Amino acid sequence: MADELGKEARGVIISQVMPFPFSTTTQISRDYLAAVAKAGGQALPNYSSMEGFLGAQVLTEGLRRAGRNLTRESFVASLESIQNANFGGFNVEFGNKSHVASRFVELSMLTEDAQVRR
Repeated sequence: MADELGKEARGVIISQVMPFPFSTTTQISRDYLAAVAKAGGQALPNYSSMEGFLGAQVLTEGLRRAGRNLTRESFVASLESIQNANFGGFNVEFGNKSHVASRFVELSMLTEDAQVRR
């Protein structure tokens, strides 16, 4: 959005459902930034890949809990068993009637030079 708006982005407020991916203030962000650095090349931190990074961790935990005899039902049950799990400071919680996982929201603001500020 910042790239599309250019200088007009200044002051636009956005609600984010992922932790700030550009800082080392949380363990999940430190782990994410380390993974981005390890990827090398043109990999740059951003909210979309932070979401994928967290999603992969939750998926991995679900697979670990499901065990060796994986079925669709056992995988869903294993994800639903994730209660108040802490992924580097980002809490995730499922239930048999709740598949939202997180209620995390924070605000960020765009600058005219395509930066994201908290």
